[in-house]
Amino acid sequence: MSRLLHRIAASLVLATVATAQVPDGYFVFGSFQGTAGLNGIYFAHPRDTTAAPIPVTGLPAALGYDPAGRRGVAWLNWRSSDQMLFAGERAPAGTSVDLHMLRLNGAAVVFDQLFSVGTSANVGEIPQAGLLPDGRIVLAATDLMAGGPLAQFQTLQYNWEGVGIVDPISGGVTPVPISNLSAFPGVINGLAVTPDGATIYIGNYISATSGDLWSVPITGGVATLVASLPAGSSNVAIDGDGTVLVTTLNGPPNLFRYDPSAQTTTPVATTTGPLNAIAVESVTGNYVLATANAGVPSRSLVWMTPGGQENVLLNPNLATISAVDVNPNPEAYGVATVGTASYDWQLAPNPGGLPQSGNAGFSLTLTASDPLLVSLSALVLSLAPAVPPGNIAGLGVEVDLALASTTVGSFQRSSTTALPIPASATLVGLSVFAQMFLWEVAPSTVAASRGVQFTIL
Repeated sequence: MSRLLHRIAASLVLATVATAQVPDGYFVFGSFQGTAGLNGIYFAHPRDTTAAPIPVTGLPAALGYDPAGRRGVAWLNWRSSDQMLFAGERAPAGTSVDLHMLRLNGAAVVFDQLFSVGTSANVGEIPQAGLLPDGRIVLAATDLMAGGPLAQFQTLQYNWEGVGIVDPISGGVTPVPISNLSAFPGVINGLAVTPDGATIYIGNYISATSGDLWSVPITGGVATLVASLPAGSSNVAIDGDGTVLVTTLNGPPNLFRYDPSAQTTTPVATTTGPLNAIAVESVTGNYVLATANAGVPSRSLVWMTPGGQENVLLNPNLATISAVDVNPNPEAYGVATVGTASYDWQLAPNPGGLPQSGNAGFSLTLTASDPLLVSLSALVLSLAPAVPPGNIAGLGVEVDLALASTTVGSFQRSSTTALPIPASATLVGLSVFAQMFLWEVAPSTVAASRGVQFTIL
């Protein structure tokens, strides 16, 4: 463990450990009624196979248990910028199909804002959605009655469906006008949006032996069929390299990668059988998978390296796991002060991996936009962020300097700071806040990075 971490750990009694609603680094997953268990939303430690999932309490009834199996969570996403958890319903016939914007206090719901996207015809749901950079949500809704804002096309088996954008500030629901939506076979079962918010990818479930993937601009227009699959699509995600990941319910194969640049689709070998959800753990580049009812083991969470190594995390038997997301750890926050160059933390992935107890290789890496610039640097580690952010000599300060320890070094192109973490239960839950301050020698200017936070797992 570095001297810096030793010093701030010794000061732990002086500060309150920061606690996110979804704990830093944890998976959050949702379920609807399957053949066993209860519905709900849960937190899961990303690596500890012995830790029981933490249930979210105070959920609205629409996201809870229904003996007929027609309630629960069909999709969810965690928005780190304001710590809001979004969940899409699976709704009984004749009820509103709602997007829920949940605020949590720890693991308890303290606020729930609803946005209706239509009325359920049979088992209406929001199968998947994506967060846009401006805070709006692009989503699909299926098995709707006619007449709602997203009842754009009537399918043969799943009633009306459509794609639209919800503005959580105004409450407006705006359809994405897809001119050839009638060409989509089956039913929309997955959706993801690119990080720049420009393109939507839509996965269709056609049958046990057929599925497909379409792309359409966020503004609508003509959708393009980009991949045909030998099984029905169940979930879509965007990998860190911009490729598109699609899970299926009736393989093998049950995971596919579509490369938009090469316009090729490649199966990814898995051994866990049918999959029902996928998310990308950006800090490590790994995938988080939820096995379907027929998975091996069924209704389980699995994390998988891009190279194909699968690791069963937990088998909670909590009904059909329908959605999963990750609260990144470490994560940048605040605003940088740009000098001649700008400086960014490398967190997707982080070369040092997760800040897990026992990770002797944990580190943080900062890179410069100008690789030729030589600087002197000061890395500050603190037990708290600056609230509100401060300013010293024109530099934005994102860490609490009263609870901080500093080390000085040189910087050229990039800097990796080793912060080895011993296997110590007393450190678990400790949140650390870091910021790099730089003096650019040649132009004699000053700069500062954004803050970065990590919580020891």
